[in-house]
Amino acid sequence: MGEWQFEIRDAVDIALVAVVIYYVLRLIRGTRAEQMLIGVAVVLVIYELARMFDLLTIEWIFSQFFSVFIVIMVVLFQHEIRRGLMRVAVNPLASGATPTDALIDMLVESSLSLLHREWGGLIVIERETGLKHLYDSGVEMDVALRPDIVQAIFCPDAPMHDGAVIVRADERGGRIVAARVLLPLAQANALAGGFGTRHRAAVGLTEESDALVLVVSEERGDLHLAEEGRLNGPLGSAELHKLLIDRLALSSSQ
Repeated sequence: MGEWQFEIRDAVDIALVAVVIYYVLRLIRGTRAEQMLIGVAVVLVIYELARMFDLLTIEWIFSQFFSVFIVIMVVLFQHEIRRGLMRVAVNPLASGATPTDALIDMLVESSLSLLHREWGGLIVIERETGLKHLYDSGVEMDVALRPDIVQAIFCPDAPMHDGAVIVRADERGGRIVAARVLLPLAQANALAGGFGTRHRAAVGLTEESDALVLVVSEERGDLHLAEEGRLNGPLGSAELHKLLIDRLALSSSQ
């Protein structure tokens, strides 16, 4: 028996596998896939016990199950797989500008201006995952992010008040690059029954991308931040400002 040798490429191989496992676990953390993965692990344990104790019928049933295991995994985790691929395939043409305090101030002021007027709105903050594929459902634009412009867009009598606006960071703060954008809806059981279509649309987009979505509800009279398939809030001015600083990795002293 030859002597076992550990080479640098073995260390690289182990490190890459560890990184992949880490990001997969991070991707499914807090989602339905986490519970489904536990269920798959239980099935594997039962199968191994059946083999150990020669339970032929159970072993045969599970062997049939594992013969189409890849297809079953794709069906069960299709949403998480799509979300993961979108996270990996970062748009190289997306803006590389670093978010600034000016962007956060305008986001907070714009959201609160809608809330005070009791107007609803969806403000999407584009991050590393490019959202250009959504522009076709709306109207492309290139205007500075300001409370008065956001109010003009989401005024109930305005022609573009339906849908969302997409905001991209730039050197001067942020710009609205699209309006009247339709967002994918979250699954029916992703939110409690008290939330409507606007909240489901916000959560739906964050399930598929790393975007942040500010949700202003005229019916509920509150403000939420959607991220990673979940809804934070309701939030006040200080809470929203602090949360945006944390999520956009900024320092208040910047």
